[in-house]
Amino acid sequence: MREPNLYVILSHALIGSGFFFLYMHHVRVIFETRTNMRHLSQLERESMLRREDALYYTFYKKLADGPDFWHGYEQLKNVTDIEYPHSVNVLQRFNVLPEIVTAYFFHVVRAGFNPGVQPMQFYFEFVWLMGGITLLVLYLYGTLLSENVFGGIYGVLSYLMFHSFAAKIYERPLARENFAFPFIFLQMFYLCICIGRVLHRQKHSSRIVMVLVMSLFTACALVSWQFSSFIFATQILIVMTTWNFSSMPSSQANAFALDYSLSHLLGNCLAFIVSRGNSQLLFTWQMSGSLGLFLITVVRKVRKQRAANDHQQQQSDYLSLKIILLALLFACSMQAKLMYLLNKSGILDWPDNLEMHYSDLWAHWMLQAKVNFVTNLSACNPLYARIAWSELWQLVKTLIVKPYCMYGVVMLAMFFRKWRKSNVPTSASQEQRERARNYVLEDFLEEHHVSMSDMSNKQTEQQLQKCFAMLESCDHDYERYKREKSQMQEEQQPERDDFIQDIKRLKAQIHRNFDKQRKEREQASELNQKDTLETEQKSADDDAATTTKAEQASEAEPEPETMPSKATSKDTSNGKRRPARRDSYVPTANAQILNFHYLYSFIQMIVFTLIGLTVRKLFFLSFTQGCVIAPTICSKVWYHRQRNIFWSVSLAVILLSMFDPGMMNIREEYFPTRYTSSSDDLEGMLEWIKLNTERDAVFAGPVEIIGTVHLTTKRPIVNHAHLEMRQMAERTEHVYSVYSRQQSSDIYNQCAQLKIQYLIISLDECTNEVRDDCDILSMWDDKQPAFRKYPQFCHELLNKNVPSFLKVYSNENYGIIKMFSQSVQINLKHNKMPEMSM
Repeated sequence: MREPNLYVILSHALIGSGFFFLYMHHVRVIFETRTNMRHLSQLERESMLRREDALYYTFYKKLADGPDFWHGYEQLKNVTDIEYPHSVNVLQRFNVLPEIVTAYFFHVVRAGFNPGVQPMQFYFEFVWLMGGITLLVLYLYGTLLSENVFGGIYGVLSYLMFHSFAAKIYERPLARENFAFPFIFLQMFYLCICIGRVLHRQKHSSRIVMVLVMSLFTACALVSWQFSSFIFATQILIVMTTWNFSSMPSSQANAFALDYSLSHLLGNCLAFIVSRGNSQLLFTWQMSGSLGLFLITVVRKVRKQRAANDHQQQQSDYLSLKIILLALLFACSMQAKLMYLLNKSGILDWPDNLEMHYSDLWAHWMLQAKVNFVTNLSACNPLYARIAWSELWQLVKTLIVKPYCMYGVVMLAMFFRKWRKSNVPTSASQEQRERARNYVLEDFLEEHHVSMSDMSNKQTEQQLQKCFAMLESCDHDYERYKREKSQMQEEQQPERDDFIQDIKRLKAQIHRNFDKQRKEREQASELNQKDTLETEQKSADDDAATTTKAEQASEAEPEPETMPSKATSKDTSNGKRRPARRDSYVPTANAQILNFHYLYSFIQMIVFTLIGLTVRKLFFLSFTQGCVIAPTICSKVWYHRQRNIFWSVSLAVILLSMFDPGMMNIREEYFPTRYTSSSDDLEGMLEWIKLNTERDAVFAGPVEIIGTVHLTTKRPIVNHAHLEMRQMAERTEHVYSVYSRQQSSDIYNQCAQLKIQYLIISLDECTNEVRDDCDILSMWDDKQPAFRKYPQFCHELLNKNVPSFLKVYSNENYGIIKMFSQSVQINLKHNKMPEMSM
């Protein structure tokens, strides 16, 4: 990896900026084409936001609608209408950093630049901005790994052609991954830059700058998306494993591992501070892995300093991999137990179980296990469905199969062309024979450093005739003659190497003999000195004479041995100087592919693929990383050897992919044939709630729409879509008991504990029939098999009068049930409630 000059940096910045603005306009137009947002009313715009997206936009509205930013910021510290009646610190409980940053700049823009800017429009522009950053990093990342600009352009075009596999930024603009993944991608890109600088021993900025930059990207991702900690945990595991097999020197590897682990620890600390003490950031797999890596690196450095000999050092390196794996296994296994003990003892209030929630989901998908009700409910979310194999094959066919098949066809054609050319006999003309003989003669004169006057020598003439005979055996083909001669020289190379090795061994033996004789003379001189001191019979002149004779003898004897050694070392150094000079030589493909930063990126893509094949919502991780890796493998193999093959084949692949299926996919995004807008008449129900219920009426309902109810009507709610939170999972299970076969008294008690006044139900789930495993009634039957003989409660509620429950509104999709206490129910028997059925 060479250090780029200023012009290269500016050119990459210009190309990347073009992709940045192009992608922003691309997703903006797609979103407007699909939603027609400009012509919708405020209620229709807000009713488009479902699940947790509606909840996060509620937080943004509190920040944006206030007189200033800090007024809304203080309101988020004490919110009582999203988990009624509990008070929630939104800054600590939820990932609201994107909303905070967006609202802050919204107030800045509205106060000084554009007073008429709309909050939702500004919010969506910020989302498109984050998408543009993702594409910019993708271009730079692809250029870094492929070592040419074409790799980055190919990755960007692949991303645009298969945009349906991306994060679906135009379908769910407010999803947390849209804000966190640009920072995750930036962290991965900067990590590869740092690894490349360490591998090539280039001068770079201070190590403190590296730690601060990586910790900043890590902290922003952690605060924006709860799944970021798991992604960074996989990254730490990959780095810890490949660290032992890398080509880094041990000192550089230890320094890099120390900086890397410190960046993760500092990033967790920054995220903990920004989130105002979110305790779940302290007990994650990422935190345990980074802490384990830090401790292992420190222990490794201490052991290296204390190592007495090379054997101990080799044994330390051999055991390092086992220590890393055992430490990681111990940290991950003890983490859940530690959290459980701290929660039970009251030292730590642990409201969330994010890792356990995703672990249950993977157990449900991989093992087909019925874990619990909330896990089954989350697994039936369309966003978590598995990706279809037909769609996956189309992606693999275009990004992997098609380019490699074309590379294979080109290489087979080149092979057969060379084979045919080498086997077809050709008869050279007289002019070609004379030209080939002249070439051979010139090479002979230059190689043996002789002139035409020396050709009278018989030995020289015999050597030249041998060259002519070889040329004749090659049918006077000069290129073929050169290849065969180079093969003969390579066969003779081992003999020369053996001769050089013999010279080296002789030189080493001479040095050993010289050292042995010198030590013997030193010992003899010491014994002579002791004898003179003990006897004290000789005078000082005699002692000086004896010492002078010993020194003359020691200097005179090794002289004939040292002269050949100097000559040999000189000749050997001269012999080595030519082949050892390979600084400007391009490294081989194997060395490039197995570079640490490329190996990390490839393994990270494999991990993302395993995650994405399990959860459709997370497949964009594998797809984006695949767009970086796909154009680099062939380019690293062929770019430095045969550029014409690389450029021609890659250009053909891009042109073919742009028309089919690239243009078809882009047209499907702009004018979808399978896209259907929501027609569940949610707006009518929201209008009824505004007109016919109290402002402090407490609502509960399906997680898909209950956040939208709170956003548009500002009524308190008791549950929301964050089912990974332990308390919210329990509340949602109580709310969904209305779809079970339990007795009315049991359901009423569960709802009364949550102080629910209005309960929204989905009429599609109240059919008293089980159609598939994703029916809520089927989940309750699996959880409570003893109640299968009873009818479904909500089905009975819609068709009969049930004490303490009264249907006050219904349309084709939803119904609203008002709950009464026993005394209130008796008083209201003869009163007619405002009811809109219809």
